[in-house]
Amino acid sequence: MSPRLLQDQFVAFQLNDRQDGPTILESSQVEPSIEGSSEEPDVLATMQLLSFNLGSSEEISPDTRATMRINFGKDENSRDKYFDTAFWSIAAGLKLYDEARGKQTESKDLQVDFRKAFGNRPVEIPGGLSKLSFEVVQHTEPAWLQKIFRFAGSGAAKNLISVLGFPAFTYQAIGVLDELLNKLVDSQPKVLFKSLPMRLALSKQARQDFTAGNPRIRMGCLTAGFCILARARDYDTIADAKAFYYPAYGKLVPNDVSESAMLRGTYRDPFEKLTYSVFRIGTKKTKLDPTFNFGS
Repeated sequence: MSPRLLQDQFVAFQLNDRQDGPTILESSQVEPSIEGSSEEPDVLATMQLLSFNLGSSEEISPDTRATMRINFGKDENSRDKYFDTAFWSIAAGLKLYDEARGKQTESKDLQVDFRKAFGNRPVEIPGGLSKLSFEVVQHTEPAWLQKIFRFAGSGAAKNLISVLGFPAFTYQAIGVLDELLNKLVDSQPKVLFKSLPMRLALSKQARQDFTAGNPRIRMGCLTAGFCILARARDYDTIADAKAFYYPAYGKLVPNDVSESAMLRGTYRDPFEKLTYSVFRIGTKKTKLDPTFNFGS
């Protein structure tokens, strides 16, 4: 069943960079690291998937394949009036079940640097006001996927298959792309996980532009660092644990559990039933030039 209720939607949380607070912050609690200015009002962003933790309660069958789709681009309410509202789209093939191990794929094996899909180009966010959406669509593996997303030799590479990047898609083209992927994958694709379309300011100026200084506008923000996409209902479970993230294992671990204790066979993961993904976000201020000079 596709998630419909607000608490079932995936939202972006920022991994706290302080030890004296909750593990994660709601987007309205995030302070952007970029000031933003008239000289450099735009933002360049990069995104890297560090791990995808599939909850044990999801009941994924061995023949399940999935396509992760991420759209990241300029929000239509941005201060920028020169560039069209464009999105950078990513489609990644996932194997959520590892036949060799006879269990769900390890979260650390589902990782990729999305810059490669865009030819090592950053995502351009004119005006610094962005919109981010995320979904994972379930399907069985047809022949076309085997040809496009070719498996590499290693076990880990067989779990996260190749990534396709579509830079600077217009808003209208996003719907065309999604429809095309749906038809290629399945006539009636099943959405396993889906986020809200999240409007997020990447700079203090973008936040000020949208809110006009109104203290009753709780603007969501995203800044350089680590971001966790999880269901809204799981916020308290993750935040209250004051957990640390271990990139070597792709897992969140409560602060009162040592690494050695976590590796013992007797460890009971309190987040085992939770589905969440961890991203690393990079941001940089810039000034995009919309002009094109045909002269010398």
